[in-house]
Formats: sequence, structure tokens, C-alpha cells
Amino acid sequence: MHQISLPQFAIERGRFMHPPQAFAPLKTAVLAIDFQCFFIDEGQPMGNPHARDILPTANRIHAAVRNAGGRVVLIQHSRVPPTAAATSSPQAPTAVSSLELIPGSSSYGIHPSIVRGAEDLTVVKRQSSPLHTKAGTKLLEILHARGIETLIITGLVTHGCCDCTAREAFQHGFNVVIASDATAAVTDDEHNAALLNLEIYYARVMRADELEAALG
Repeated sequence: MHQISLPQFAIERGRFMHPPQAFAPLKTAVLAIDFQCFFIDEGQPMGNPHARDILPTANRIHAAVRNAGGRVVLIQHSRVPPTAAATSSPQAPTAVSSLELIPGSSSYGIHPSIVRGAEDLTVVKRQSSPLHTKAGTKLLEILHARGIETLIITGLVTHGCCDCTAREAFQHGFNVVIASDATAAVTDDEHNAALLNLEIYYARVMRADELEAALG
């Protein structure tokens, strides 16, 4: 069972560093980071029960954002550029299935438990943060064009791509929120260590019920 533990000193210091701001739902987006089978399914390289535990909660948060008029962006990590993936053994698809995080492989796809909305965006990145200049995305331009001010981060893994995305989003001036019960790592020790540092310096750490209330 996913156990979240954040010390009171981190919460108090975080409130001083970045006081709570009201949500403007129409200016809010979820970045749903790497809900890919690689990080979730049993038998996959980083698959673990904590990742599977958060799937229903992530769907709740994504639905709340959609219902409030915000946007959901599903992020996938790829180890190769799309052009390279397109030329990978087209006559031998079974060979591709064993390759990790390459389009067409069993590890690459968004997990089937993640509910998709008709207007959700899908972005493929090649760096830990989809906002990075070398990630191969235009996500930053898309968010600015839509007037997005608040980014809620869900996904995997907390101390990896979620952490990198939160830090970069903070540097770009977004109001950053980490959904503590819709992010996970292979162990809760890693998860909670990341939450502690993010809470103090870069983001608000909030649970799903708090986010649903804030979104109205």
C-alpha cells in the first residue's frame, strides 16, 4: 500500500517559500508523466505495486481537471526519436516488443487503466522533463498559448521525471502542484524523499481530495 509521509517542518517551510494560490481551473493543466507499462506492470523493468496503486487516484484528478475546464496532457518517454522508431525492424515486430521505451514495444504504451479524454493532448519526450529544450516537444509553447498558469503533476517516477518536470516548470514561472497520491516511485522511501524537497522549494504537495476541492 502506497504510504505518504511528509514532515510538518517541510509543509510549514513550503508555505513560506510558495504561499498557496487560488486555482483558476481554465488556466490549469495536468502533466500526466510516463504512465507507461514500463513503470507499472508486473514483469516490466520498473513495474511495481506503488505505481499500480495510484492509477485510480490519477484518473480522479484528471477527471476533476477536465470537468473544471482544464486540460490533461499525457506524457510518454521515448528512448529514440520518432523517425528512428519508425525504421526499427518493420518486418520483425516481435523483436521490437522486448525493447524498453521504444514506440511499438510492450513497455512504451500508456497503461490501459489510464482513462483518456477526447481533448487530452499526448506529448512524446526524449528528456526527463517535457519542458526541456532538448526534449523534442513544443509543450512550453502550447501551455503559454493556452494561458496555463498552474501545472498539476501526476505520474512516474516521483524522484525522476516528475521531479525534473516540477523543477523546470517552477523555473518557467508556473504555479506547480505535485499530487502526492497520484505520483509514485519504486519504493515509498524514494517517493517521500522527493516530496519533501519539492514541498520546501519548488511545488505545493497536495492530495487528490485537496485538489478536487480546490478545483471546485
